[in-house]
Amino acid sequence: MQANWALTDWLAFQDVMHRQVIDLSLDRITEVAQRLNLSAHPSSTTITVGGTNGKGSSTAMLSAIYQDAGYRVGWYSSPHLMRYNERVRINGEPVCDALLIAAFQAIHAACQDTTLTVFEWGTLAAIWLFRQQSCDIQILEVGLGGRLDAVNIVDADATLITTIDIDHTALLGNTREAIGYEKAGIFRRHQHAVCADAKPPESLLKHASSLEINLKRSGIDYQWQVLSDDTWQWQGEAITLTLPKPALKGSFQLANASGVVMLVLQMMTRLPVTQEQIALGLQKGRILGRLEQRQILTKTWLLDVAHNPQSVLALTDYLASLSQPIVAVFSALAEKDIQGMLALIKPYIDVWYIAPVNNPRAASMAQLKTLFTDMQQVQYWFDDIQHAFVAAQTDERAGIRLVFGSFLTVEQGLLWIDAQQQQ
Repeated sequence: MQANWALTDWLAFQDVMHRQVIDLSLDRITEVAQRLNLSAHPSSTTITVGGTNGKGSSTAMLSAIYQDAGYRVGWYSSPHLMRYNERVRINGEPVCDALLIAAFQAIHAACQDTTLTVFEWGTLAAIWLFRQQSCDIQILEVGLGGRLDAVNIVDADATLITTIDIDHTALLGNTREAIGYEKAGIFRRHQHAVCADAKPPESLLKHASSLEINLKRSGIDYQWQVLSDDTWQWQGEAITLTLPKPALKGSFQLANASGVVMLVLQMMTRLPVTQEQIALGLQKGRILGRLEQRQILTKTWLLDVAHNPQSVLALTDYLASLSQPIVAVFSALAEKDIQGMLALIKPYIDVWYIAPVNNPRAASMAQLKTLFTDMQQVQYWFDDIQHAFVAAQTDERAGIRLVFGSFLTVEQGLLWIDAQQQQ
């Protein structure tokens, strides 16, 4: 029966095969990986990227730099926004349905009595396809945490840790020290490693030291500064580079880009690239839903997947540069620090359009209304997020229509905007 399944059939099958949506463990996936003959030490160079925010942007820039340098690059990231295929890319392009189906068929045959989470299916599919497609480099983005995340079945040759903040507290702990320990679990002895967080938790530094890793740190081993509207300067390792600003908008992207540059320079002996290739890669690296601007007729929409206080703080840095009234379409997942997000961004928002998204993990209408009780700005409430988009489009007070709060909120926003543009 599975031989005739479409990709949608396989994804629906995976959704019901494991009792827990998130089940952090390496036991099940390691068992199946061994049956697939997937080595923890693949012939391709592996770069693993972890952290709380900035992982997707950093992996996008790394992929673009190495692709521009002529390497065949496999890039695995999550979650997707529009199509599942976005999670597995080769040379920047999402793989086709047929390749994913072939990977899922191989995994299903190897599972036997072992069940896997949806993320574990996707991780194995990516690693299996990168081997099948003879990738020179595989860039793996951690889904959640690090130590027990599915991508950690591979011993990375290099690791980049982006920023670290309080998130997923039920699974990772409720302090930066506890979370830092989980993030540091992707380190390997003597490997190249970079931390783009200017103030990393002590737990992460201690773990790096115990593995005799020469961890390169933002603000200590390298620095960066803005030179103009178009250029910035990276300094470190007795090297100074003047580079174009990344294609990804927002000053916070320079912190991500600077960590990427440090890692690329660390890997130069194994993966040589030129300064021109670094510059071109930064200009080409893109990912959906990061300060993404869209137009519907004369109306401007801005979509960003900010979904925790740290990423919302980065978003507000960009909003502060805008001089137009901002209306926000907002929804979030129930387990997130919604109150922390709202406290940071409310000075920048003039009008709110709020609705729950259709997902079991989403914050309910009742939960959202409780959190918005003391907000002084104008609020409009909807049972359906689609109705919120429609209403925000017609609000003549808006200069910018901002969509944020979760990946699901932005996904729904992009789908709605695409549908309007096709009319």
